[in-house]
Amino acid sequence: MANFPQYPQTIELDGARLRPLRMDDAGALYAYLQDPAVTELTSYPVMSAAMVDAMIERSLGRLAAGEPSRFGIALPHDDQIIGTCGYNDWSPAHRRAELAFDLAQAHWGKGLMRRAVAAVLLWAYEYAPVDRVHAFVRIDNLRSRRLLEQSGFAREGCLRSYRVCRDQAHDFYVYALLRSDWDAVRR
Repeated sequence: MANFPQYPQTIELDGARLRPLRMDDAGALYAYLQDPAVTELTSYPVMSAAMVDAMIERSLGRLAAGEPSRFGIALPHDDQIIGTCGYNDWSPAHRRAELAFDLAQAHWGKGLMRRAVAAVLLWAYEYAPVDRVHAFVRIDNLRSRRLLEQSGFAREGCLRSYRVCRDQAHDFYVYALLRSDWDAVRR
């Protein structure tokens, strides 16, 4: 099986850095995932501390296996995690990856996630065998839809009752950015 190239240890952003998640990030991750404003329009369930630990362990396992995963978004002055951005899933056979992201509400509206998404897309399209990056977004999640559209993603369709979120089925849009469109987006 083909592996992705080694993820960089960090990617510097203006005002933050992307770095692999660590087990000692669990407290900060758990804290902001308790905020209903962060999770209400996503497919996150009500998160427990054990679920956050499992999420970090899964990310670490994927990185150790040479697979892409999610980066933590850390503030440079204290290295505290305030969000994640990266890949939930990838298929080397189909040359595609699924983008996912979340951010503590206190950091919304500052362009930080836009810079994080651009950085993980740059890594995928410059260094990895990926022809397609896609994301699934609840149709009522206007902020995430706008971020993907501003990042060059095209909405491809609506998946009706695609995911059950806190015991209720929701429709999701699928967005995609193809390698062939990447150069145009970067200009």
